[in-house]
Amino acid sequence: MKQTSKSLLLFFCTLFGPFQVRGAAPALHVFPVIQADAMGGKLQSSMIRVGQETPSEGVAVTFRKTFELAKTPGTATLSIFADARYILWLNGQYIERGPARFQPNGPEYDTIEIASNLRAGTNVLALLVVGNLSGGKIMRHVPGLTAILDCDGKEVLRTDAAWKCTLNNSYLKVRATWADLLDERVDARVLNGDWTALDYDDRQWQMAKPIAGSIWGPLTARRIPRLRETPVPFEIQNGAALPVALTNGQRLRFTTSRLVQAYPAIAFTADADTEMAINPYKVTYIAKAGPQTYFTLDSMGTTQVEIVVKRGRATINGFKLLERLYPYTRLGSFKCNDPFLNRLWEMCARSCEVLSEDSYVDCADRERVEWMDDTPPGFDITETAMAGPAGADGNIVFSDPRLLEELVRRTGLTLQTDGWVKAHTCSDRYDIHAKMEDRACDWLAGLRIYYEATGDTKVIKEIWPAVVAQMNYFLERLTPRGLVRARDWVVWGNPLGYYTGETTTLNVFVQRALADSAFLADVIGAKADGEKFSGAAKELTNAINTVLWDESTGAYFSGYFDDLDATNLNNTIGGKRKVPLPVANHLTPSTLHANVFALDQGVVPAERRASVLAAILKQTPDRASGSIMIFYYLMKQLYVLDRPDLDTRILNWFRQGWQPMVANPWECSWEGFSGGSKAHIYGMYPGYFLSAEVLGVRREAPVWKHQLVIEPHLGDLTNAEGVVVTPFGTVPVEWNTADGVLHFKVTVPENTEARLALACKSGHEEIHVNGKSLRGTVQGARLVLNLKPGAYTGDY
Repeated sequence: MKQTSKSLLLFFCTLFGPFQVRGAAPALHVFPVIQADAMGGKLQSSMIRVGQETPSEGVAVTFRKTFELAKTPGTATLSIFADARYILWLNGQYIERGPARFQPNGPEYDTIEIASNLRAGTNVLALLVVGNLSGGKIMRHVPGLTAILDCDGKEVLRTDAAWKCTLNNSYLKVRATWADLLDERVDARVLNGDWTALDYDDRQWQMAKPIAGSIWGPLTARRIPRLRETPVPFEIQNGAALPVALTNGQRLRFTTSRLVQAYPAIAFTADADTEMAINPYKVTYIAKAGPQTYFTLDSMGTTQVEIVVKRGRATINGFKLLERLYPYTRLGSFKCNDPFLNRLWEMCARSCEVLSEDSYVDCADRERVEWMDDTPPGFDITETAMAGPAGADGNIVFSDPRLLEELVRRTGLTLQTDGWVKAHTCSDRYDIHAKMEDRACDWLAGLRIYYEATGDTKVIKEIWPAVVAQMNYFLERLTPRGLVRARDWVVWGNPLGYYTGETTTLNVFVQRALADSAFLADVIGAKADGEKFSGAAKELTNAINTVLWDESTGAYFSGYFDDLDATNLNNTIGGKRKVPLPVANHLTPSTLHANVFALDQGVVPAERRASVLAAILKQTPDRASGSIMIFYYLMKQLYVLDRPDLDTRILNWFRQGWQPMVANPWECSWEGFSGGSKAHIYGMYPGYFLSAEVLGVRREAPVWKHQLVIEPHLGDLTNAEGVVVTPFGTVPVEWNTADGVLHFKVTVPENTEARLALACKSGHEEIHVNGKSLRGTVQGARLVLNLKPGAYTGDY
């Protein structure tokens, strides 16, 4: 390929998909194209940059714009976007940082109300913009800034060549890691004075240079609320009180009682040339003489901040630690007669909060990456415990779905030239965990979950080309046996994880993804796609139940491996070359993973369910050990069985497997029962089950049906109470058992119906509700009553 052709392809990739450029021509796919909104179009035409960025290194640029106002405005809205990150000051006062993480082909601008910070006369906007970075939540791209200020409905200014900017600022070295954005070396001596202040002399700064906005995808308004900054409490080392003077080699530590996702803001006085280290933020700060303030570019998951004076002298006069998270309001609660389970629910709710930023993030202590499988359990906890700030209608958003919307949207925008979406967004990482076939199926499941939680089809239509491409990618890999041949994983602990073959676990996930795609195609009117994917899902279900069914054991083989697979096993993690299970007639024996996921993904025919469930119970470990992820899916299936002994078994898994997490002062769930990240999204799902299954309140039907299920699974508990959040409002509920009688209180929200389902008792077909005896309907192992909106007290 000629160099000019490569340049054109790179430009096309930037606009329509952040895929890799290879030597061969890209496969033909229709890529998602976002439509800019009115303000986005204006911003797109007003992009500026400094024009001297070094291509191979991260850059930090400071921008200033001085402007006059005849009077203080009643309203003033600043619309702003920067690649990759900005921090904004107005008249020397810190205002905000942003934007939300983004794919360069689908950026979003922020809208900030700043009227209270403006004044009649002279004002100054000051911005620090860092870009040209590559990390876990930032893609290397062209740096740029755009902003428009409207006061009282009229445009006052926008970014153009009249803005001042400079690379000659105190941020000498910036870089991005897999977890954080770091300003590694800051030299306050570089600039003479406070460059954010109104009276700063910027005459030596250069004029900004316009840059084509078409380098970015169409700009649209931010889809999620801006993050909330909250001061968090801390203790100072040895009970000291500020101010504290430090000199050569001395240090001062600030500690928190639990893990926080926060950044420090420090006020201090120093001698000129004093060198300080700020840990764990990896900052080296060279002080100017006199009073000064500093805060880091990014927050970090930490329990302590340490200031070390490596040389010179500094007096720490003020310190704040500001947690920066998604602005949830926690409305859910849980309390029962087991104090451990109460603490477990609190830990899980806190984990959801600390792992929700501008996305659901994988973990707070090692990486802050948006993976397509961060929900479940991210949205599970959100839906049952959290509410978000008011939406467009001015009402609080119960069971806030906006982070889920962003996850499925951004994942669709990662579409690659050969038809697959990345396992994580906003990242240039292309290793073995860039393409994860099973995670692509999680993405499709998340897209359907979002639709059924909201009824919104806009995001489906936006990214539909990526759905079609990903499903075609799978269908192109069908073998003569009708199975998809690709790399397996699904969850940690899967014996066939990372091996390429025709595995049961991968195929059942692909089958579900095809079925979900067919369903969504019908929703948006893509009839041809719906018919194609529906037929393919049925054919794949038949192949799974023909090729991978072991009639002799009444369970599923774990996979089919042909001779081609035997020569390609080096295409796995760690260079594995031999399937770790015995192979007989190309088939590997049944595993817990194969059976659990066959059931969970809906491929098991009705006549085989009993034998598959029997196999699962036989293969299920007594203790919560091994992979923490498989227990999520296993618990879902055990709750479906609706057996009190299994309900108790799950509670005992919580008590045993999650005990070390609850005892840990970080107050966060872990990646595994013992190892891995100690602030990880995978381990927080017990909070969901305690709300949705133990308290028993959950939405099972699509949101537009306004239906709830109230079905307690108390196990060995004698009482449990709390509040479960639903899209229709909060549901307070109480359950108490005494002398064989179940006493309850529950409130059904307005405009909602609920199915009250209590465990059947022999000879009892009536439930006492609000002083009346009502005859229920027996459905399986439950006696069911339908409840209208209102408060109910009863016993059974």
